[in-house]
Amino acid sequence: AAQLARTTTPAPVLEPDRTGRDLLVDHVTAMVCCAAVDTAGGAPGLDWLDGPVLLLGGVRRTDLAGPVAQAVEQGQDGPLRAWLDAAEVRLEKPVRL
Repeated sequence: AAQLARTTTPAPVLEPDRTGRDLLVDHVTAMVCCAAVDTAGGAPGLDWLDGPVLLLGGVRRTDLAGPVAQAVEQGQDGPLRAWLDAAEVRLEKPVRL
């Protein structure tokens, strides 16, 4: 039994497949963050638990996920446009990647 335990490989970690919408939400969020850095004085940050974060005025913005999800999943861009306006992200400026 001990020999059997050493020769078997560990089971792979099962993660759910990412859907096209999941990927689109990630890409839209990334574009918003790039635009915030380019036009609104935003800065990238790193949270030890959550990973990358967006800082605007030195404050971590945690309210972006909802408006992005509404825009992607329901086609309602109003909340995202309101967020961009409140954050002073200028939409007419090109985004540098």
